[in-house]
Amino acid sequence: MELTDYLLLALFGSLGAFISGFLGVGGGIIYIPVLDFFLSKAGMNNDVLVKGILANSLFTIIFSGSVSSYNQYKHGNFFPKQILQTALPGMITAFIITFLIKQGSWYSKTTFNYVFATMLFIIIIRMFATKAKPNISNTEAPAWQYRLTGFFAGIVTAFSGLGGGVVMTPVFTDAMGQSIKKASSISNGVIPLFAIVLGIYNLADTPSQYISDYQVGFIVLPIVFPLILSTFLFAPLGVKTSQKTPQHIIRFVFASFASLVFIKLMYEIFYK
Repeated sequence: MELTDYLLLALFGSLGAFISGFLGVGGGIIYIPVLDFFLSKAGMNNDVLVKGILANSLFTIIFSGSVSSYNQYKHGNFFPKQILQTALPGMITAFIITFLIKQGSWYSKTTFNYVFATMLFIIIIRMFATKAKPNISNTEAPAWQYRLTGFFAGIVTAFSGLGGGVVMTPVFTDAMGQSIKKASSISNGVIPLFAIVLGIYNLADTPSQYISDYQVGFIVLPIVFPLILSTFLFAPLGVKTSQKTPQHIIRFVFASFASLVFIKLMYEIFYK
């Protein structure tokens, strides 16, 4: 890797970290296409590539999600009970699906692209078409709704590498009637718990291909370090900005970023 590669990784890492804090989605919506490009460039082939993208995205999300969640706590916007209710079932489903993905090559890069594109399309439609609900955070949703959301968010996390925030934030706001700032805070707290479980598993696993002398399991350290270092500055900035931004603006930014990634993915699927 050249100096320009590290600078680009730091730049996109900064954007992913800011989005993580601002939207409560972990930053995977930025990390996935970036990791796809750099892991492919480094020589990771199709049989291992999708596993490498998922593993390195989620490893980076450990840090972006943790820093964002800590800053939510500092701003007095932290909900530990709801975080645990959501995280515990999702940690189990995320691990099971990740284990199954590692068994053979059935989850190909093409399949991954279609899953990722489908998730983005649903998010875009929901965010653009559904009006933001009023802040009714004093009306708490029942625990089973958080557990059910976490159950499916864990599955999405394992299949998409997005951290689950792209599912949790819309469900918390549109289906459960929570404010988007509360939803983002809970999502930011859940995401690193998902990612820690899978991160440990991916560090301990043995891939069939190594592309760097500084690779531990599926985690390619020269690629993830610039992404991780950016989180400590830009994730807090994202949280701080979100506290001052109206809900409809946050939703619009969320949907806009998802749309850009979706367009890029459609180009890859149909023209490459």
